[in-house]
Amino acid sequence: MFEKYQNYLEYYIDNIKPVINELDIALKCKSRLKNKEISKILGISEEEIENLRKKHNLEAINSDSLIKIMQEGSSSICKIFQREMEVGSPFTYTRDQLAYIYNFDKDLVNYVCEDLNIKEITWQSMPIVFGSLPYID
Repeated sequence: MFEKYQNYLEYYIDNIKPVINELDIALKCKSRLKNKEISKILGISEEEIENLRKKHNLEAINSDSLIKIMQEGSSSICKIFQREMEVGSPFTYTRDQLAYIYNFDKDLVNYVCEDLNIKEITWQSMPIVFGSLPYID
């Protein structure tokens, strides 16, 4: 059977990086964002967005309220964001932090980092680590 992704880096480039780029643009946008736009970017329903807006009395979606929606959204990108915020969005990540944020097996991350001789993970070394981790659907 043909695997779509040979490693996590391929998955990240196809599925996570484009969302991060779209979120970056949305967060820098000074205009109000529509539920439909945010739904498409985050991969959550317009109904979920509307429920979160009501829960937090968010009249409009701007950069501040978008963060609030991401903090409670149910999609995989929201979950990654939530775990990233829980660990404090550090400049360097421990192996355990990387495993937690991206929901990897800790032993596998430790094995890969040992094999690559990577002690701390930075944004520069993250693609190397991701390229050595298998994609598991």
